[in-house]
Amino acid sequence: MTGNGTMLRLASSAAGQKNASQPGPVADLAVFSAGIATVGVFFVLGKLAQNFVPGIHAYAWMVLLMVLLKGIGLVPIYLEKSCGLWFQFFAKNLTTVLLAGLGIGLISLQPVVDALTPVYILLVVASLLGAIIGSGLVGWFMGFYPIEAAITSGLCLTNMGGVSDVITLSACKRMGLMPFASVASRLGGALILLLGGILLPLLD
Repeated sequence: MTGNGTMLRLASSAAGQKNASQPGPVADLAVFSAGIATVGVFFVLGKLAQNFVPGIHAYAWMVLLMVLLKGIGLVPIYLEKSCGLWFQFFAKNLTTVLLAGLGIGLISLQPVVDALTPVYILLVVASLLGAIIGSGLVGWFMGFYPIEAAITSGLCLTNMGGVSDVITLSACKRMGLMPFASVASRLGGALILLLGGILLPLLD
């Protein structure tokens, strides 16, 4: 039911052997610099893409461009592993500091307390159960592990956005799923708002 942080159940063994056969970079200043520079380039490209298609967030563009270039094999293995080492360093050493800052400065609980009614709680529970069960089942048929699918396309789609993605993945010990959570939050959230805007007036 779970890949312990890995999304795909049916991963290509050939691709895994290819990556394993190539030695990864040793963590040093040059490797971290390469990872930061690569992420910076994709971030700028995401910002530029957002100017042309404002409906999609720059972070989502960033992830989509990375997936596209990796899929067609244009990103060297060295840069991939450099970005991976940089992410591991950040997730291991700075997640606690980030969560403390987000909890103190960016999350306001007063609106939640004001809206805390039995109907509100019922809606929250129903939304979470629907998101978890639905995304887990669909993820299984699409070749993903149900637990990871439920976390990313379920919980991260129904939470409060990028800040809550960090909190959710940290609580689940799945910080490596941040790219999938970003796509679910940015693209999935925008799609839900679009569908809600179309369907809700029809229910009045």
